[in-house]
Amino acid sequence: MAMSTAPESTISRKVVRLGVLIVLVIAVYSVGWYFAAEFLKKRILTFFGGGNPAGVTATCEDATLGGYPFRFRLNCTRLAFDDHFQGVAASFGPMRAAAQIYNPGHVVWELDGPAEIRSALGFNTAIDWTNMQSSFRIGLSGLSRSSLMMEGLSATVTSTVSNLQVQMTAPSAQSHVRQNDGNLDYATLVRDMSVSIGGTRIALPPISTSLDTTFADKGGLLDPRVAQEQKLYGTRGEIRRMVVDMGEGRVLTMSGPFEVGEDGLISGRIKLQVEQVRAWRDAMKTAYPEQASMIDNVANVLRALAFGRDDSEAEITIQNGVASLGFIPLGQIPPL
Repeated sequence: MAMSTAPESTISRKVVRLGVLIVLVIAVYSVGWYFAAEFLKKRILTFFGGGNPAGVTATCEDATLGGYPFRFRLNCTRLAFDDHFQGVAASFGPMRAAAQIYNPGHVVWELDGPAEIRSALGFNTAIDWTNMQSSFRIGLSGLSRSSLMMEGLSATVTSTVSNLQVQMTAPSAQSHVRQNDGNLDYATLVRDMSVSIGGTRIALPPISTSLDTTFADKGGLLDPRVAQEQKLYGTRGEIRRMVVDMGEGRVLTMSGPFEVGEDGLISGRIKLQVEQVRAWRDAMKTAYPEQASMIDNVANVLRALAFGRDDSEAEITIQNGVASLGFIPLGQIPPL
């Protein structure tokens, strides 16, 4: 009996030591998680308090930090920010954000509406949605990329100068932005959008639109350390592809370079491709009967360029905000 007890005692001691080691590892991990969480909380609250290079003041009401043991999670009952430099203030509903402990630079978050955005540029925006999900990746140079998806979107933009209101609804929308070798890449997609002006719906079918563009040397907009140095005026870039789809084969595609002058006026040379010119003409004349003559002229030029075919290509020239299709003026684009 004594000979069989010795091996059992050795095994028991090893099990106890292993158990103690596991407890110590858990204890050290828990203390490390706690200190990391407190550090993140202080950094977040410092940022929200205006202690950031961009000088943005933000509010995260009733902030709670949790997620132990495998993630960090931040919840707010209300989120708001005020960017004095850009003249933009906004408020939102509850916010929930989380990051895995092994990848803290990749953050996923959800935000509830409604939202109110006030801009010194002369317009206010009210936005609501049924579901918003987003993620972003942050590093030493600020945001490297961010994605946003929304469902049940509705927005109202009101001019503080003229009280003109523009309403927009869409069942889904998404946007993506990233730094790319110092440039800023931006892409967005909105499905089945309907637009009303002053409460009157524009007589067009629901429109889906997508945009893929790059802004040269504007990647710093995602870096709080240099964001204030970025200016809208003097911006240049390229529309790689913009598509407007009205359904039933009515598709309009645009691409080409553009720039914004120091006076806010846009210039560029935009390649235009139109499928089903006559169908576009009829839809636009229904929506804007007062512009029927100009719409007919544009459609005739497009078909003439295509030797009578119903699919056409042309180039729109924009010079200091004045857009034209060949010799036909299309209108004045107001300064930004």
